[in-house]
Amino acid sequence: MAVHIGKYEAMFLLNAGYASGSWDAAKGEIEHILGRAGAEVLHLRKWDEKRLAYPISGSKRGAYVLAFFQCEGPKVAGIERDVQLSENILRVLITKADHLALKDVEAMMPQQPILDEHDPRAMRRAAAAERSSREPAAAEPAAAASEAV
Repeated sequence: MAVHIGKYEAMFLLNAGYASGSWDAAKGEIEHILGRAGAEVLHLRKWDEKRLAYPISGSKRGAYVLAFFQCEGPKVAGIERDVQLSENILRVLITKADHLALKDVEAMMPQQPILDEHDPRAMRRAAAAERSSREPAAAEPAAAASEAV
């Protein structure tokens, strides 16, 4: 009997201190868990870091990691079991993503840098950069009108 190899999307919730302190180790742990199940990782990216609504295993902050991978359907249960045994991965949600093409997966991956919600300076700099990128287009017609007078 042939086993279907499907595409899956997984959102991992990691302890924020672990993920931000050693991102390579966190990424390696996720890749190791997926590799043990024979999964081929298509994309893996740190999505965001946020304060949790309630503490999970003593953690008040969590880092979200989005992964797209291919593996045999029955092996997904093994991935979930390995995540439950991990001390650094707090939760995982795995959904089937067979409807997505590889170009759709690439389009979903965020291109903007992740900002820390508790760093007001970074938030102000990002807002100022966004405003300045929009303002020159609006300021040019006004400058042209003042030069014409």
